[in-house]
Amino acid sequence: MEPVLIVGIIFGFVSFSAYLRFRTKQLEHGADTMGSQLHKENEQLRQKAESLEQRVRVLESIVTTKEYALGQEIDALAESDQT
Repeated sequence: MEPVLIVGIIFGFVSFSAYLRFRTKQLEHGADTMGSQLHKENEQLRQKAESLEQRVRVLESIVTTKEYALGQEIDALAESDQT
């Protein structure tokens, strides 16, 4: 049982060392700057989505007003009189 444990410990150590080397190379090549750029882009897209949602709310309020509905009915009657 001891040889299996020793092999497992060595394998785990080698794997962890390889991961640390990989992560160090990522940091050296600016992987974290890419993450911050993605974070900034995500925030910009969230702000744009909020702006679009607000615009849709305004348009919905315009469309659901009585004056707009009355205007649509008048236009529909005018079109039916022309035909």
